[in-house]
Amino acid sequence: MKKLILLLSMFMFVMLSGCTSSIHMSQVDVDSMVSDEGTLGTIIEIEKSQKNMLGFVYNTDYVDKAYAELLHQCPNGTSMVNVGYLTNHGFLSWTDKIRIKAVCQ
Repeated sequence: MKKLILLLSMFMFVMLSGCTSSIHMSQVDVDSMVSDEGTLGTIIEIEKSQKNMLGFVYNTDYVDKAYAELLHQCPNGTSMVNVGYLTNHGFLSWTDKIRIKAVCQ
């Protein structure tokens, strides 16, 4: 009986501590202002995240920070922007992430 209880408790621990990941949206914008397809420019990658613990949200302006960093790194504009919105789930918490990949002109 002790082994059964131990086995069930270990199973419940594994089930409660498991984590998953989900991609909600991935959006691509190909700018028509790309003049010469041979010279693309500099590719940049930006990732910002927000933590959620027991429903309490921290760093709620992570998307604004990612956009500000994009404008800072590419003052002359961008093309071929890929934006991905992801969520990583944990035990009683999750992390929302935004990933931006773009080509600076």
